[in-house]
Order: sequence, then structure tokens, then C-alpha cells
Amino acid sequence: MIKYILFDLDDTLYPTSAGMMQEISERMSAWMITRLGVPADDVDRQRQDYWTRYGTTLRGLYIERQIDPQDFLNFVHDIRIEKYLQADARLDALLARLPQTKVIFTNAPAEYARRVLRVVGVEKHFAEIFDINFIAYQSKPTQSAYDQVIAALPVRAEECLFIDDTARNLAPARKLGMKTVWLDGGNNRHGSDGKASADFIIQTIYEVEKCFTE
Repeated sequence: MIKYILFDLDDTLYPTSAGMMQEISERMSAWMITRLGVPADDVDRQRQDYWTRYGTTLRGLYIERQIDPQDFLNFVHDIRIEKYLQADARLDALLARLPQTKVIFTNAPAEYARRVLRVVGVEKHFAEIFDINFIAYQSKPTQSAYDQVIAALPVRAEECLFIDDTARNLAPARKLGMKTVWLDGGNNRHGSDGKASADFIIQTIYEVEKCFTE
């Protein structure tokens, strides 16, 4: 029986079409250009390399450039969330119907995650936020990040359902025994690598209830 649902945050609890992650991505590039002097015409290549080898731009910078991760996180998440998101009554109702304990598992900082949840109007539904600081910058899909989160929960991995919009982030969760949901979003923006690790595939977060009936 599933007792806990672990939700990714960005592009999962709200759609990619909202556009907020585009600004965050642009701010990541701007930080690398202004703080590290990375040539503007090479920043995309470096970020793709970090994403491929380390899972996130931050983790690559932290390991290879020994950056101050808090300075990076504060800069890239200093955005006006209300510009992109608004209260989502449909999501609020959906989360209220789900009897499982709900938590956030994100590569973003908790302060930013709380702001997103407040704007969307669903903060009350989440018992915990496991953020990039909790996992000591061991960002998804690093296996140790999932190990730390599961160790902090009062249930076994087999009693958890994990939802993420990035397919490759599912494999470590499944390795631990969690049921996994790939929120494809219909745009395949993150590629289908890791698709085989998905027990369920949904197009929007509003479909998550079918994972408990199929």
C-alpha cells in the first residue's frame, strides 16, 4: 500500500508552459557568465555537459568549480513567481482527495519551493520539503539523494510513490523499491531516457489518481 507520495516541484506541480523554468535557466547562464567569466557562446555547452555528467548545472559547478552553492541558488531563484503561476483550485482539490502523506523532493531550495506552493495555493497539503540543501547538493538523479530522503521517512521505499517530469530521475527511486510516475507533459522536453523506469506515465499532474486505480 502506498502511504507517501513524493512530488518533484518544477514542471511537475505546474506545467512547463508556464515558462518559469525558462527564466531560471536564463539566470543560471547569467550567473556563470557574470560570476565565473564563462564565455556567453560556451555557456550552453558547459551546462549541457554538467547536466549530462552530474544531473544538474549546480552539481557540476560545485564539483568542478568549487562554487558557493548558496550564492548560485539565491541568484537563480530570485524571481517573481506570481508572474508565472497563480492559485490552482483543481490541483488543490486533487491533493485534498489523495489520502497519502505528501512531500516535495526537489533540486531547488526549500524557501523557493515554499513560495511556489503558496502562490499555487497548495502548501497546506505537504508535510515536508526535501530540498537541495537537505540532500547536501547531491541532486537528483544521484542515488545518495534518494537514500537520504527515504532514510528520513517513517515508511519503507515500497510504500512510496515518486513523481518527476525528468525520466532519468525515476531509476534511482525504482532501485529502492518505490513506484514511479513519469510526468511526460506531452513535450518530451527532458527526453525519454529512463522511461523504462516508469511504472506509470501521465501527461499532467491532474492524472495522478489513475496510478492508484490501474
